[in-house]
Amino acid sequence: MSGHSKWANIQHRKSNQDFLKSKKFSKIIKEISIAVKESGKNNFRFRNAILNAKSVNIPKNTIEKAIKKALQIKTDNYYKDLNLEGLIHGISIIIECMTNNNIRTISNVRSLLNKNGGRLCHNRELTHFFKKMGVFYIKKKDIHSSIEDFELMIIDFGAQDFKINHSMIYLYIDFESFGSMKNNLEKLKILHEYKVEHIPKQIKSISEEKRNKVLNLIDKLYLNEDVVNIYSNLLYDENKK
Repeated sequence: MSGHSKWANIQHRKSNQDFLKSKKFSKIIKEISIAVKESGKNNFRFRNAILNAKSVNIPKNTIEKAIKKALQIKTDNYYKDLNLEGLIHGISIIIECMTNNNIRTISNVRSLLNKNGGRLCHNRELTHFFKKMGVFYIKKKDIHSSIEDFELMIIDFGAQDFKINHSMIYLYIDFESFGSMKNNLEKLKILHEYKVEHIPKQIKSISEEKRNKVLNLIDKLYLNEDVVNIYSNLLYDENKK
């Protein structure tokens, strides 16, 4: 199988591990807040957020405080999902945010794009360059069969692509088959984490100078506390053509 896994969710360079940890904590706490406000504590989004929180060792009391705050906070002041789209040097960027103030977030992202030679695009102007897919993360040690048998099984379950490294398996599923894959893995008691990503349909190569400018912009966007994920159709390593 080929394609999507090479380019999925290009999480660009960060050298500061403390920053990464803080960013991940903040993202998961916001995710818990959104899940609770949307449907309480009885939904798969909430359960997955709790699993993610535990996986990065967020203290139990911190999780409980986030849940309590989400239940008490006014509807017009809690965090919501916001997807923005940007264009720079011909590269399309999807910017996933979680924010309690859309005006602030849009203004900050627009300003960063403008200052770095890009522009904020209209809603859904660039989404046709990407495919919305579910991505499942499974540790190889949690597979109860041979890798060969598992590969055949997940294809039957609807996997469009997969990537295997020394310790992890990454499954890429059409968004429409997301629930079916999740249910089948749960029935087989295969531990997993999952999320939805925007996979570029085609990768674009640009000059090294422009590529560095795009990567620099993405690094700056990640410094915004409301930005949680960034996807682009940039070929960021010329050695991976």
